[in-house]
Order: sequence, then C-alpha cells, then structure tokens
Amino acid sequence: MKGWQITKPGELTELSTEEIIENSTYSKVKTTKALITLSDVLRYNGEIKSKGVVLGSYGIGFITEPGINLFDIEKGTRVYIEPSANCEECYNCNNNDPQKCSDLQIAGEDFHGFLRDFVQTDSNHLFKLPDSVSDVSALFIEHVSLALKIIDKLNIKKGDHVVILGANNLGNIIAQILIYYQAIPIVLEQDEENIEIAKKSGIYYIFSNKDEWYKEIHNITGGRMAECIIYITDAGLPLKTAFTLAGYNTPIAFTGTSFESTNFSTATANKKQLNIMFISSGYGYTASSINLLANDAINFSYMKINSLKYEDVPAYFNELNERFEKGEKIYETVVELE
Repeated sequence: MKGWQITKPGELTELSTEEIIENSTYSKVKTTKALITLSDVLRYNGEIKSKGVVLGSYGIGFITEPGINLFDIEKGTRVYIEPSANCEECYNCNNNDPQKCSDLQIAGEDFHGFLRDFVQTDSNHLFKLPDSVSDVSALFIEHVSLALKIIDKLNIKKGDHVVILGANNLGNIIAQILIYYQAIPIVLEQDEENIEIAKKSGIYYIFSNKDEWYKEIHNITGGRMAECIIYITDAGLPLKTAFTLAGYNTPIAFTGTSFESTNFSTATANKKQLNIMFISSGYGYTASSINLLANDAINFSYMKINSLKYEDVPAYFNELNERFEKGEKIYETVVELE
C-alpha cells in the first residue's frame, strides 16, 4: 500500500507498506478515486487532531480480492467504502446498537483515509455501486447520508419550511433532497458563486441579503417562520444568525463535513429554549443514499468540484492551507488514483 500520510502539521510523506489479509471477511479494494474535503485541510494544518494517518475523507474503487460476504460482492465489483466505523468498545456498541456509537471512528482522522492505492476492510463496510451512479456522485454519498439523517432526526415532513444556512456543496445537496421529499428549503447564503450554483440546481428560495433574511422567511411562511433550521458549519456564515432567525423552541441541526473549533454565546439559544443537535456523520444511511443517487434525486452538474492527480497532492494541500488561512473557500476535490 502507498498513500499520503500526515507526519506532522503541514507535512505529508508518501507511506509505503506491505499489508497481508488476515481475516477471511476482509476484502481488498483498488482505490480509483478519493475526495478531499475541508476536514482533510484541518487535519493537515493540525486544527483537527489526526492520528498520523493517510488523508482522504471518502473513496471508491473495485474489488481485487473478495472476502467472505453476504452481499454478492465479487472480484471487479465497483464499491463505495464506508468512511466511518463504530468503536466496538462503548456501551452502545457492546449492546448491539452501533449506530449510536459514542466514539465513531473517522477515515483520515482515526484510521487511514483513501488517498492510497489499496484499502483492506471488512466486506460489511463495502457497498456495491449501481452502474447509474457515477464515480463523482458516489464520492458524495456521505453528504447525502448526512441529509437523510437530518431529515430523520428533525422529523421533517412534506410541506415543512426548512431554513438552511449555507449553500456550499453540502447545503446544496441537503436542499435538493428536501425538495425531492416535498419539503420547502429556504437557503441563506452570501457568496454569489454559491447562490448562482444553487439556482441552476433548481433551488428556488435562496437569499443573499442578510438584512432581509428574517423578512423573507416571514413572508414565505405566512409569519409562522421555519419549522427547523439547518446550520452548515463549513459555509462560514455567522453562527449567531441561526439563533437570531429561530423562533421559540425551534429545532436546529448543526452539520458539516468538518467541525472547526469555535466559541459562541448561548444566551439567545437559552432565552428561546432552542432544541439544538449536532449531526456530523451519516453512518447507517449509506444504502438509502445510494438508492437516492440511483434515482437521480440530486443534480451535481453545476456544483463546484475540483480534480487532481495523485502525485500533485502534497503541493495542493499547501495551496489549500494558504487559501484557508486567507479565509477563502475550500471546495471538495476528486483525486484520481488510477
């Protein structure tokens, strides 16, 4: 196996090791594409502590050595590799409830991510990809899973008005899935490029002027305001805005592909007795997400997604880190590993 490993903040080294499959349920996957996200940049610069592992948040590939499995995954099968794993040690894991794991392990942070040529993992962590699901859309399965988990946890129903703070790729995907389920997303964003992408993607209610946000939501909902609010942590909008726009006891979901360290006042949230939850993983929703993608529920045509060759990864991370330090946008990047 070879891959780009963090050796210290701001430094990547090409790791090269020999791996032997010791468990009959493990399969070997030739990684073909990996996705770099903001989380990878924060691990690279040390803001998110990593265990010195290979980066790459999400990955796909094809089976080269199949292990024992129950899902008809054979040699040559194109698969998505689950980017999370339950810890197998906490109370919930030891009581047959791994979806409530209190120490979920994350690829690129707790174990090797997908910027490597081969992955060996339990066959239960592999999901067969239909031919109708493109490689690029497959790399966004976790984004879709986050959306489905949010809809589930917030109990969003047909006709509900849902405010989304942020129209980056994740916010765009969440809005499109809400439309698919006939809810009504109201997207708030200040970046003009993201706004244009959202409009082209079929999102109708999207507003840029923060001074008019409360008025716009009031008019659309007939004064009732939104049933719930989704705050995208990666989008860079003021966190206090979520509390300001919320009504009494409004549920608010904080989500993102990364969670940067931040400080905020809870005074407004306490006064309004807001129901706040944090949703950072779509673990358990992967199969449902693949079905949505197979049914063309999401349009990726206009989203900003960069591409990169494997050998250019170290220089690219330096560039991404410089952008981050300047407060510039970080878009997801597909890395070609073949």
